[in-house]
Amino acid sequence: MTIKAKPFIKWVGGKTQLIESIKKALPENFAKTDNITYIEPFVGGGAVLFWILQQYPNITQAIINDINPDLTTAYKTIKETPAELVKYLQIIQDEYLPLNEEKRKEYYLNKRERFNTKTLESVENTALFIYLNRTCFNGLYRVNSKGHFNVPFGRYSNPRICDKQTIFADSELMQKVEILTGDFAETLKYATNKSFFYFDPPYKPLSETSSFNSYAKEDFNDNEQIRLGNFCKKIDMLGHNFILSNSDLKGKNPNDDFFDDLYEQFYIKRVFATRMVNANAEKRGKLTELLITNIDKLSYIPALKLNKEDLFVRNFDKPYWTPQDKVMIKNIKIDKSLFCFQNEIIDSVVDSIITNFNLIFWIPITVNKNYYLLDGQHRLEAAKRMNLQYIDVIVQDTELLEANKTKKPIKTKRVIL
Repeated sequence: MTIKAKPFIKWVGGKTQLIESIKKALPENFAKTDNITYIEPFVGGGAVLFWILQQYPNITQAIINDINPDLTTAYKTIKETPAELVKYLQIIQDEYLPLNEEKRKEYYLNKRERFNTKTLESVENTALFIYLNRTCFNGLYRVNSKGHFNVPFGRYSNPRICDKQTIFADSELMQKVEILTGDFAETLKYATNKSFFYFDPPYKPLSETSSFNSYAKEDFNDNEQIRLGNFCKKIDMLGHNFILSNSDLKGKNPNDDFFDDLYEQFYIKRVFATRMVNANAEKRGKLTELLITNIDKLSYIPALKLNKEDLFVRNFDKPYWTPQDKVMIKNIKIDKSLFCFQNEIIDSVVDSIITNFNLIFWIPITVNKNYYLLDGQHRLEAAKRMNLQYIDVIVQDTELLEANKTKKPIKTKRVIL
């Protein structure tokens, strides 16, 4: 059985659960394009890296970067000397597992202190990096202003410190990966005419108390977020495709337009993810995150093609509906007095449409000839929150309906959201 490559460490904000959303956002011809250069300026735990290199063999070169030198040293060690690393990790695992909790904590603190000397050769440094990651509290990686790892001891009954199969599988896959340590902007010099960037920067915190982006001693503050936004505009002008992940500030504060303004020229999609880094278990769980891209297919997602008879049962001789058509969302107007139903928008319904956005929910909205919304306010709101530019509509001729008001009224087959 072939062992699949996967992240060799736990990493806050890992993207394993967003892979399907990222896959849907890729260019339509991505799998058929030869000699793609994949560039990941904030590699972190590498979930997207390992997935995309296995899924798309047409990627002939990959460039990964991180500002954290211990992390990039680990990638280099796994690429170049996996056997030596496995041997070292096995020694640590054999020493650590038989100890009781008190002795384990002592062992952990001693190894943490040695790791923080910053004087170790690459194999030992990587072995301790992985060991500490597997045995520290909540699998966090956090450093102080001096760059010292300061996460406390974690209580795990049987942590897997030496994962030989994963290390060798990762090593094999990484032979076509070039590993950099430094600022994200330096990756641009490695771009080719067929480059694709994936950005997973330290997330902007949702509140002052939820801040966690201390992956390196350098702070990734708002100025850095803005600099990254400008970098994305630059690579867009140069003709490169990109996808970027970040926190959805609107999930916490609907009036916070920081990212919506910064990336207003691009396509912003909100997707659900589960985050488990909060020390308070009650505050963990699902929340929306952003996928931002310059790949224009996210500006419009066609609705299910419907025959008008599928939507309505009617007994009229004249055509009261035009064929389904695609219109710009900004041209659709709202006058609630024209709505078929007077209910307010329910956030949970909009969230459900965004999450399960498929043939069941994604059907055309109904407007009149002047593009005033008649039915489908939840679908329209979902499209706006996904930053779509277009939506499918069916135009209802309300004047003809009024002229024939003595005829049998229209009966809907089902409630349309």
